[in-house]
Amino acid sequence: MKKIFFVILIFFNIITFAQEKVKFSAQIRPRWEFDDRDFNSKKQASSVTYLRSRLGLTFTPSADISGFVQVQDSRLFGSATSTTADMKNVDLHQAYFKIDNFFNLPVDLKIGRMEMLFGNERFIGTVNWGNVGRSFDGTTVTIKGEKVKADFFAMKEAEKQNLGDTLDQNIYGVYTDLLLVKNHKIQPFLIWQRIIPSSLLDRFTTGAYVKGDIGSFTYEAEFAYQFGEFTTGGKIVDISAMMFAFNANYNFDADAKPFIGAGIDYISGDDNNADNKFKVYNTLYGTGHKFFGFMDYFINMLNDTYGLGITDLSARCGFTPISNLRVTAFLHVFSSNNDYKLKSGSVTNSFGTEFDLLMNYKYNDNVNFEGGFSLFSPGDIFKEKRGIDLSTWAYLMAVVNF
Repeated sequence: MKKIFFVILIFFNIITFAQEKVKFSAQIRPRWEFDDRDFNSKKQASSVTYLRSRLGLTFTPSADISGFVQVQDSRLFGSATSTTADMKNVDLHQAYFKIDNFFNLPVDLKIGRMEMLFGNERFIGTVNWGNVGRSFDGTTVTIKGEKVKADFFAMKEAEKQNLGDTLDQNIYGVYTDLLLVKNHKIQPFLIWQRIIPSSLLDRFTTGAYVKGDIGSFTYEAEFAYQFGEFTTGGKIVDISAMMFAFNANYNFDADAKPFIGAGIDYISGDDNNADNKFKVYNTLYGTGHKFFGFMDYFINMLNDTYGLGITDLSARCGFTPISNLRVTAFLHVFSSNNDYKLKSGSVTNSFGTEFDLLMNYKYNDNVNFEGGFSLFSPGDIFKEKRGIDLSTWAYLMAVVNF
């Protein structure tokens, strides 16, 4: 704890004597959750309160050089052993420097520990909902053009410090942004995950994200295909998996800013576990909380769908009933892409149905309040695997930025 106070003291000294070149930022985010997601009405629900606190400094010693350092504390209320205990759970969330227009070329260089966010975060995102968030260690090189931008990255996910780099895991990739059509973004990408030796994991994911506005109609479309190989159960298998999604909204011209929308999300599953093909799509480093319901039943697709894959048919609507208050409702119908045989002998594809209600209130430029309620009605698969009762969950959250 003394080290943290020392770091904070240095931060404030820097701010005092170099205000033009240093910018201070901070965030405090408490979130209370009511959790009754076990599909068993005989068990009592539980409640917890999370707290995430971040303190950051942006340095700009010159017009083309900048740096950012951010420390973070993530905890549960009451998790310390006593009111005088020190949990020692402060970590370095980000620390990087960036050089713009490297050697006077349209190239930006960033090195260090950093968050990465591309597109709508389906493939690589910050997982901001989580109490910790996601950071990567490595380098990004951004090449900028008038109509094209490309982000190349090389990240170290696991460093085992073994001879020959055995069991190290690296991530390489490129994410491009093509501004070729008015009011549209076209973003092809390639992500390569590799463990040494490559027989353990050598997976490529390639695809594209497209976002467009046509008047009051907005849409997002995504497609990705995975190939390569990895070792599971002592044998090497070939990867052949895919995903696609299409989601669209229509925004009405009214004071309350109402909208309606619908979509489909598809994640492939495996129809034959005995062959040498692995067909379950891996969702990589995406922000899963955004896409398959806020109750987070479908984060690890291999385990959470029992290898069957999933199709999510969704509908949503929202409006602003009063100034600064946004209300949005979501309905998800989840089905497996491969048949599941029940103990009774019958076949089903139903995971269940989820309803989410989200409310967001902007108190002022620094403070936002957010709350939500979710209800899940299990289908036949979840009834057999998890429980037969309705599942509920709710939360209240404040996000305070300084």
